[in-house]
Amino acid sequence: MPLNSHEIAQQRHLKRHLTFWRFMAVAVLIIGLIAVSAVTINNKTFSIRQQHIATIEISGIIYRDDRLLAQLKKIEKSDKVSGLILIIDSPGGTVTGSEDIYLAIRKIAAKKPVAALMRGVAASGGYISAIAADHIFASSNTITGSIGVIYQWPEYVELLNKVGVKMQTVKSSPLKAEPSGMVPLTNEVRQQVETSVKDSYDWFVGLVSERRDMSMNNALRLADGRVYSGRQALAENLIDAIGDIDTAQQWLKNQLQQDGKSYEDLESIDWTPPLFEQAGLNQFLKIQINNIVGVKVFDINNTKNISSTGLMALMLN
Repeated sequence: MPLNSHEIAQQRHLKRHLTFWRFMAVAVLIIGLIAVSAVTINNKTFSIRQQHIATIEISGIIYRDDRLLAQLKKIEKSDKVSGLILIIDSPGGTVTGSEDIYLAIRKIAAKKPVAALMRGVAASGGYISAIAADHIFASSNTITGSIGVIYQWPEYVELLNKVGVKMQTVKSSPLKAEPSGMVPLTNEVRQQVETSVKDSYDWFVGLVSERRDMSMNNALRLADGRVYSGRQALAENLIDAIGDIDTAQQWLKNQLQQDGKSYEDLESIDWTPPLFEQAGLNQFLKIQINNIVGVKVFDINNTKNISSTGLMALMLN
């Protein structure tokens, strides 16, 4: 049954009210988050104006993390940071990501003392981050070591044969886009991959030899891929001491006191990013707005994907 003019007007009125309250809910959410963020940022800004020890966490799988590298750069340049404690809990990750972090930490260590505290795991790329520090602490049962490089890929040749799929490829040279997993591995490709892995491995072992002040032969002996407990790592000179955050802080203060000043009252400040950047809160906020209002919004940190069709079509990443 068709609606009369009064019913149509009433429906439009209800829709307008619903849209209004949806936007009000979004406004309250945004204001609340901004208020909490402002308090956090203001408190942190006040603390960072004081002389302090910075702490920063390196956790999870290591990859190129521009946010982390930016934090390390700020720590390097800040004249209010007297020293740095790295808190590491990582099984490793990419070679390039590990190298980026290593180089950033070495730049800091050229200006101020750096201690590393290895927690549950600091293996492979996690250990690369640790050896960038001037002094390494670990728990007795920290898992560390795993000094080596690995390159893995799945091979689908038999599966493709079973389902009757055959890959056709035209390429400029035999090693282009290899290894692919879609065709059988040739000796030439295997040799190329092994050469690449060995090059990165030699770099890793060289870092261990240099930073832990041991011979290449000894570094090679330890770099067979095995893991070590904190106690074993101490016996092999892969770390400097068994300790915790208090031990690391005291070591830093002792290093700083060599200039004749007292640093006993120096506080430690966690150099975490602002609240809106933590734990994907930006993404959380955008999702909530989308759920409440029923429209997509743009990423305030990345405006390059904004659509030209107006506000209601602005897109998330």
